[in-house]
Amino acid sequence: MAFEMDCERQSSSADVTAGNIARTYSPIIDALSAHVALIDCNGTILEVNKAWMRYSDANGNCDLRYGIGSNYLDLLDGIRCCAGGGEKELEDASMARKVAAGLRQVLSGKLDKFQIEYPCNSPTERHWFLLTITPFPGAEQIKAVIAHEDLTPLMRANEELLRQSAQLACSFSNTVEAIALAVEKRDAYTAGHQQQVVKICHAIGCVLNLDEHRLRGLLLGAQIHDIGKIAVPIDILGKPTKLTRPEMEIMRSHPENGFEILKGIDFPWPIAEMVYQHHERLDGSGYPRGLSGEEICLEARIIAVADVFDAITSHRPYRPAKSYEDGIAELSAGCGRIYDAAVVEAFLAHLQNKVKQDTEHSPN
Repeated sequence: MAFEMDCERQSSSADVTAGNIARTYSPIIDALSAHVALIDCNGTILEVNKAWMRYSDANGNCDLRYGIGSNYLDLLDGIRCCAGGGEKELEDASMARKVAAGLRQVLSGKLDKFQIEYPCNSPTERHWFLLTITPFPGAEQIKAVIAHEDLTPLMRANEELLRQSAQLACSFSNTVEAIALAVEKRDAYTAGHQQQVVKICHAIGCVLNLDEHRLRGLLLGAQIHDIGKIAVPIDILGKPTKLTRPEMEIMRSHPENGFEILKGIDFPWPIAEMVYQHHERLDGSGYPRGLSGEEICLEARIIAVADVFDAITSHRPYRPAKSYEDGIAELSAGCGRIYDAAVVEAFLAHLQNKVKQDTEHSPN
C-alpha cells in the first residue's frame, strides 16, 4: 500500500506561508532517495521531494501537485475495508489505522519516531517499503517528516541469501551423512552408537533451549563424533577382550584423527572441535588435550554426556549392555566435576519426562 500515491486523490489547499517555508527545504529533501513529504500540525502535506514525484509518475498518477495540499490523516482514515472485502483490503485498512495512529502520536509529541515496514505489490512484482515518521525540529509550520524508503533491493538480497544459506546447509548435511555412511560401512556398532548419541543430544539440546541453528550443528557433530575411528584397525575396534595399553593408545587417537579429517571443511558450526573435544572432561582428566571447564565447547560437553550414557547402556564387543540406572549413576557421580552439570541435569530431566509420558500412555 503506497500512501504517497493515494494522497493525490485529496484536493485541499495548504497554507501559502507554510508552503513557502516548506519549499526552502526542497534542496535538502530532494537529495534523499526515500520518498519524503513534509507535514504540518494538521497532517496536511506541505512539500514532497523529487523521489516522491518520480515514484508517483512511474505509477501513472496524474496530479501535477503530487498530493501537496491534501491531508495525510484524512486519506488514512478513509481507507476502510468494505463488507466482504478481501484479505488485501483488510491488510490495507489495518496498516492505515496503524500509520494514522503513529502520525497522530508524533504530531502530538507523544512519540519521537514511528516506523513500520509494509508490502506494496503490483500484479507482476513484489515491493517492500519502510515508513518512518519523525518530528521536524526548528520550523514552526512543519511538524513532521514522512519518508517511504524502498527496501525491495535489500529484501530481495536477503531472500537470496536465505536461499543460498538453506542450500549450503543442505550441502553440509549431505557431507556429514556421506561421512557417517562411510563409518557405518566399516563398523556397524560405531554407526549405531552415533545415531543413539544424536537422539540423546537432540533431547538435551531441546531442554537447554538451543536455537535451531546451533541445535542443527550439534546434531551434525554428534552424527560423526567417532569419525576418527575410521583410522583405527578393525581388529582393535571389534576386539572381544580388554585392550592392551598400545591398543588403547591407538583407540584414544580417534578424536584427533577425526579433527584432522574435518578441519579443512568450512562448516558454519565448530564440527571439527566438537569431534576433537568430545572426550575432554571438565576437571581436565580427559583426552587428547586435557582441556577443562569453559575451554570445552558446549556442544562437545553435550556429546560427552550422550556418548558416555549410550556407551554404558549399549552392548560392546567386550561386555553386555548395562542398565539405565548404571548410566544415570555414572553421570550423577560426575555431575559438575567431570560432566557439565547443566547438561547432565537437562538429560536427567528428559529421562524423567520420558518415563512420565510412558507411564501416562501405558495400558492399565
